Amino acid sequence: MNAPRSETVLFRWWVLLIGIALIPLNSLWIARAEALDYSGFPTCMSLFYNVIFSLMVLLLLNAGVRRLSARRALRSGELLVVYGMMATGSSLVGHDYLQMLVPTIPHVAYFATPANDWENQIAPLLPKWLTITKLDDRVRAYEQGRSTLYTEEHLRLWLVPMACWSIFLVAVLGATLSLALLLRRQWVEHERLSYPIVQIPLLITEGGGANPLFRNRVFWAGFAIAAGIDLLNGVQRFIPSLPAVPVKVLDLAPHLPAHRPWNAIGWTPVSFYPFAIGVSYFMPTNLAFSSWFFYWVRKAQQVIAAALGYTETQPWFPYLREQSYGAFIALFVGALWLSRGYLAGVWRSALTHKEADDGGVRYRTMLLALILCTAVMIGFLLVAGMTPWLAVTYVLLYLLFCGAAARVRAELGPPSHEIGWVGTSYMLIMALGTTAVGPQNLAVFSLLHFQNRMHRGLLMPQQVESLKAASQSGLRLRWMAVALALAGVVGVVAAFWAMLHLSYSRTYAGPHPAAPGCNFASEHFNQLAAWLSNPVPANRAGLFAIAIGAAVAVTLSRLTTHFLGFPFHPAGYALGMSFGLDYIWTPILISWAVKVFVLHGWGLKGYRATLPFFVGLVIGEFVVGGLWSFLRGILGVQTYTFYIW
Repeated sequence: MNAPRSETVLFRWWVLLIGIALIPLNSLWIARAEALDYSGFPTCMSLFYNVIFSLMVLLLLNAGVRRLSARRALRSGELLVVYGMMATGSSLVGHDYLQMLVPTIPHVAYFATPANDWENQIAPLLPKWLTITKLDDRVRAYEQGRSTLYTEEHLRLWLVPMACWSIFLVAVLGATLSLALLLRRQWVEHERLSYPIVQIPLLITEGGGANPLFRNRVFWAGFAIAAGIDLLNGVQRFIPSLPAVPVKVLDLAPHLPAHRPWNAIGWTPVSFYPFAIGVSYFMPTNLAFSSWFFYWVRKAQQVIAAALGYTETQPWFPYLREQSYGAFIALFVGALWLSRGYLAGVWRSALTHKEADDGGVRYRTMLLALILCTAVMIGFLLVAGMTPWLAVTYVLLYLLFCGAAARVRAELGPPSHEIGWVGTSYMLIMALGTTAVGPQNLAVFSLLHFQNRMHRGLLMPQQVESLKAASQSGLRLRWMAVALALAGVVGVVAAFWAMLHLSYSRTYAGPHPAAPGCNFASEHFNQLAAWLSNPVPANRAGLFAIAIGAAVAVTLSRLTTHFLGFPFHPAGYALGMSFGLDYIWTPILISWAVKVFVLHGWGLKGYRATLPFFVGLVIGEFVVGGLWSFLRGILGVQTYTFYIW
């Protein structure tokens, strides 16, 4: 890893226009691939392949500009600003964010029937300024397609809920960006976290793209392998007689004993994604080991629970999600405790006249922005009908969870992190019970399903990595912060536009037409109806499991600190206890084994020599696999998808 450079990189303001122009294009691409076609899933990865594909195209164009005029070519820091802006916009339109929120807004109006009685049971609980609760032809046009967004009636239908939700979304963006800025110096300069994911954009943009990596034969060997696999598999989609290279998910469960307790192991996928092998090579060895090891600890808990007589009718035992949530919260609280001296200095600096800054961003500005945005988030939930103490608790815990996910990415750098059903709203409802939470709060929590379901393309990890990239490349942090804030505002509008444009204009809808993403809306409204009809009591055992998860994370943190080379890291435990590693544990295991072998045989010199090969695996798969995805959106034909299915 290169050491951070001094802040010498110039920045030209018009670079922001390039990022602004690329955000809607990437938003439309993602919405088409994930929401409409349900394929490819770029935002289910830590490193979004649509962003790397766009960055590689930009590097190619930049090389042409450099030949004509080196002065006009984009520099490394400027390319990273565009990268950060595209990553921000992609996160907002992602599979676990606005793709879920947009179809939620009119869902009750369209799907209410006399049988489910949503019109009387749920609709009165929903804020009218955040949802559409009256069914008319405008809603039918959205749900059924074969229409257009661009009529006055359709635009007016969405204007109020889109504007109100945008206030909340921009406040979330501001709060997480402020928190990322406040913690940047501690994580980057004091603790020197490795930030594995962002090392790939840093490497490919070095020197504005004119760097030795693209002249390295080892890089092109990795590129050729990954690109060749995706090219062959892509062509085989059209010519079935050709052979294919099986790299996607194979389930081990059918090959395991079918009797109890062994069948409790459940779905056990094995995969060989080239990009995941490449990204995992950047993970520190103890963290990589912890990831796949604790994945199997989770499986072992499932088998032990079955052996003790627990059945599928008790789905929460052994409270794996609660363990994961407790570990995540403890990780971030522990990181804040570790940073207490630094944060105290930040606080003193913000209150004194001799105020310091970080890369041109004043600490006072960061703190005020964090406080203001947090207050807006809380105020939004209060106006929506949430009880004050619950609104404050939810917002604070949600920000802690976002910080924990960012911390795990900064330390661990997994290829993906599907932290499934571990959201703050679920944990609060589990701990308090539905009766104590109350119908109005439950309804507001249902609208926040998009923040709590899977946490794959979270925004704050993209922000902290972009700030790391800025400091690593020598770019002044002020410019990256401005770019990320601007990208967030543009990204919210672009995400709404992309989802609405595709939903109205799609030409195929099936026998029971519904807007893309409606299944996600059905999840939480069906759950809400069940809670209202059959209240669920507080689960003390689940609350105890949260405490156990926190205690395990704290214990592992102390052991990691006190014993050099201790292999069990709390970040791996937090991720392993949730649905976070199922698709990628095998690539992590492969990369870990190769990296340990290389380091033991050839040391750091051998690791650096082999690194370009694994970067090539990532770029090769993202370029060719991304091209198949892009062509699918342009031509409307079924093409090969290299991730999941």
